Amino acid sequence: MAEDKKELIDSMLEKSQEAFLLAIEIYNKPTIKYRLEGFAFFICNAWELLLKAHIIDKSEISSIYYKDKPDRTISLTDCVKKVFTNEKDPTRINLEIIISLRNTSTHFIIKAMENIYYPFLQANALNYSQKLFDFFNLDITKHIDTSFLSLATNTSDLNDAEILSTYGTEIFNNYKKVEQETTALLENDSSNKLAININLNLKVVKNKKDAQLTFAVTNDADKAAYFITKTKDINTTYPYSQKKARELIMNNLKRREILINLHQKNFDILCKKYNLKENEDYFYHHTIANRYGCSQKLIDFVTNILIENPNLIEEIKSEQKK
Repeated sequence: MAEDKKELIDSMLEKSQEAFLLAIEIYNKPTIKYRLEGFAFFICNAWELLLKAHIIDKSEISSIYYKDKPDRTISLTDCVKKVFTNEKDPTRINLEIIISLRNTSTHFIIKAMENIYYPFLQANALNYSQKLFDFFNLDITKHIDTSFLSLATNTSDLNDAEILSTYGTEIFNNYKKVEQETTALLENDSSNKLAININLNLKVVKNKKDAQLTFAVTNDADKAAYFITKTKDINTTYPYSQKKARELIMNNLKRREILINLHQKNFDILCKKYNLKENEDYFYHHTIANRYGCSQKLIDFVTNILIENPNLIEEIKSEQKK
């Protein structure tokens, strides 16, 4: 009986991971117009199989079958309630938002809604990879590089007036309702489990080195030209705080059975050794807030060097003492 249970769980987990990879693949293909709905469908399928496997594995939680309908398994919504019992759990709230998106995706979903849902989709992908490891010690990055867990953005630039004129009042009102509800959630969220927020903030700076895009001004309108030499959405490229980046790196290492306490002091040792904070591929310094934003590239780089040499930090400390 125990072998049958294990075989069932293994089969469910294999399909769950495949559904997750399909969700990522669909969303990251720019030619697919159905990618928001496709992602929601497959990611919900991945979560449902994962949570049901977890409930079966921890049979004391409950059963995956309805009591009054023993031949029918419970819905994903019920799975979420059984596993994440705290209604305020950011992971649970995030999942409920994605489930709602899946349930309404049979109706007309406009492209502009990707702007609204993207932060939640990104957090959901990372939450899945973490729970897969927490529940079953399985590392999804054995099948997909960690960089691919960052979803590609391809959002609409239509403003409200254009959305209204293009799609009509009914769809526009629904769009604004969803936008207002999700904005309220984002404003009250301080975790990366509910959503990974993206905002583009522009300011004029005196020092060209601090600029993420540049432009020229001329009095001669006939000769006026604007050259955008470099554009970068700071909060998309550097979505993590240093604390969150360290947590993700330690989680990646733990999946390889490498236990390293990457507290801020140890993290700073690596940053100084490789001049990471001077490299815009890895860090962005928010001058006003005086804090650093970290990129996915940073997480991948530090993870890889510590996998190659788990004793690296201690070796650097020894060099410094000498």
